[in-house]
Formats: sequence, C-alpha cells, structure tokens
Amino acid sequence: MISRLQLPILSASSGCLRRRLSFYSTTAATASSFASHLSPPLKPQTPLFLRPLSYSTSPSSLVSFRQWAEFLARSYAADLSVDGGPSASELIRELSWLLQDATFQVGETVLLRTDLQDLYCLWMQRIEERRPFQYIVGCEHWRDLVLAVREGVLIPRPETEQLVDLVAGVEGFKDGLWADLGTGSGAIAIGIGRILGENGRVVATDLSEAAVEVARFNVGRYKLEVSNSYVAIFFEKSFTCLV
Repeated sequence: MISRLQLPILSASSGCLRRRLSFYSTTAATASSFASHLSPPLKPQTPLFLRPLSYSTSPSSLVSFRQWAEFLARSYAADLSVDGGPSASELIRELSWLLQDATFQVGETVLLRTDLQDLYCLWMQRIEERRPFQYIVGCEHWRDLVLAVREGVLIPRPETEQLVDLVAGVEGFKDGLWADLGTGSGAIAIGIGRILGENGRVVATDLSEAAVEVARFNVGRYKLEVSNSYVAIFFEKSFTCLV
C-alpha cells in the first residue's frame, strides 16, 4: 500500500497560533458565507491534483485558512471519534494532503488548483458533513496508483490490493483473459493489466454508468488501452460463463 507523505505547505508562526479564539469565530463565519454561495456541493470531475494552477492567493491568506481548518478539526474530533470517525491528528494529516494537492508556492504567491473559497467549502464538507476525504480531493492512493474517484463510485479498499498479488501467483497468468466484475474505479483491472504479458487481456464491467466513466478515465491515465495488456471497459456487458 502506498501512503502519502505528510508535507505541510505552510506553517503558522507561534504568534499566529496564540491568537484569541475570536479570530477563529470570525474566520468560521466567513467560511459559512463562502459555503452558502456554493450549491450544490462540489463534485470535481477531475482530481484536484490534476487541475491547472488557475488561481492564486497570498501566503498569509493560506495560513489563515490552515489555522481555521486545524481549529475546526480539533473542535469536531471528539464528536467524530465517538462512532469511529477520524481523530484530530488524522484530520490534520488530511488537511496537509489537501494543501499538497491544491497549492504550489512561487515566491510570495501561492498558486491554487481551486479557489480559496472552495477550499473553505470542501473542508466544511469534510468536517460537518463527514464527506469522505477521497471525494474531497477526487482521488485515492492504491498500490502504486493514484486513482480518480467520486460520489457514486466505491473508494478502493487497501485489502483489495492483495488480489493483484493473488493473480500474479497463478500459473500462466500473464497470457490469461481476466474479468473484473463491478470494476468501480477500475483499480483491480488496472493493477492486473499492468502486470500481464503481451497476450494477456482484462475485461472490466460495471452496471454503474458513473463507475464506467471513472474507470475509463483511470485506464486512460495509465495508457493501458493502447498497450499490449489492455483493459476493456463496458457498461452493459454480459458473459455466458465465467471460468
């Protein structure tokens, strides 16, 4: 399993961290105002880290966002953990990942892949609505892949990574014809497709049109549809028999 590195984009000075709580109350109110103008909830078609750097902000504005986001995470963590939700440290780690995907600093300017107002809205969705983090950033790390995901498509589970290893242990697997039923994001099909030989084939199918769309996107990113070991994606595909 590939895990992200925790690389904070910016760190607040100790003076900023000691500001009165009224600072956070004001910022939270501003964020609520942002969110009220963003309806329906953001559902990015392209993973955040793949979007162009089309927006910008100042380092101080990003520091303010991060301080507010960390405060919100700590405030809600106790309630979230009651039923198995993320802890404050886990949420703050996710915040670092969000900023990793969304920002790039050049000198005194911070370039963004989405508007700063959207970052406020996305983080409120994560904390208040408990929207899965993978849907917030539009991707999931699985084995050595980074796969696009969105609502309507199941997030690949870490334990399914072992299925690719099981396939690799089958005699003659490199030239086999493999079927991935209910492919979802296409994770398993892509994982198998990347280890097949020149005569190997993977057929992936799903009854969800949204899942097929996401799977096609992921297959295209890894260029398997033009390689020898291709992955064919179908929406309505039936098989007479699976052996």
